[in-house]
Amino acid sequence: MPRARAVVSLLKKEERAGFMGLGDYEDSYEQDLKKRITRIQNELESAEKDDESLRALRHRKGFSLISLAGYTNAGKSTLFNAIVNESVEAKNMLFTTLVPMTRALDLGGRKALLTDTVGFIEDLPHWLVDAFKSTLDEIFLSDLILLVVDASEKPETILQKLSTSHDTLWDRIQGVPIITVLNKADLVNESELEAIMDHIGYMAPNPVFVSAKKGTGMAALKDEIIKHLPPWCFCSLSLPNSEKGMSILSWLYEEGIVHNVEFGERIFLDYEARTEIISRAHALLEP
Repeated sequence: MPRARAVVSLLKKEERAGFMGLGDYEDSYEQDLKKRITRIQNELESAEKDDESLRALRHRKGFSLISLAGYTNAGKSTLFNAIVNESVEAKNMLFTTLVPMTRALDLGGRKALLTDTVGFIEDLPHWLVDAFKSTLDEIFLSDLILLVVDASEKPETILQKLSTSHDTLWDRIQGVPIITVLNKADLVNESELEAIMDHIGYMAPNPVFVSAKKGTGMAALKDEIIKHLPPWCFCSLSLPNSEKGMSILSWLYEEGIVHNVEFGERIFLDYEARTEIISRAHALLEP
């Protein structure tokens, strides 16, 4: 606002009434700025509440939330495209991803949502972190984080960028598991990969080597993701072979994984889902 007032003073000086050209236009412009700032702040608060409600709804619907994080230009958007078969814009520049992009991810029956987020930068200014708060919240509130780094860079550079990423995440993720995805592994030979891991191993939990551009390593990455998702429970259920039982069975298919189902006088099935879903299923079966 002080900067805007100064610019207006210089541009409009000769048009204003009074000694040295100072008049009432400045006060009017300042009030307009204050109103715009207030409106934008209100819109951001509303958007933040909507995002929180959406994340809560996704959890209730049985989705695990996974975020792609990492230093800028590590290839997050390219990896996102490779995993979910999408065509999100990917460029060698800062802040290609400003608005989080979320897509469904098939994990052998587990329902998950993968979100591509803004890249980290060393010594990111505080005001810029505030501007990207909603984007960063997608990472902080995830069930699992895929921390992407460029494996083709020097080990010292990779270590520094991992350190920057961990500094951004550490105070907020509260024990959320991290998978370190070393992208662009096709540009590095096997002996160099071993040397990289010797140098950065203590900063790279659960490492997986992939090439998002060539699509290699995706199966291994998905296996690692499944291994670190919030645990589901197994149980055996007996449903009445009736309209009510078929309705419950349809609901169970939507909320979890039906491993085996047999139809007879009753419907018997082996089932895997979140604890709250299984508890609700038992509640529905009570007389």
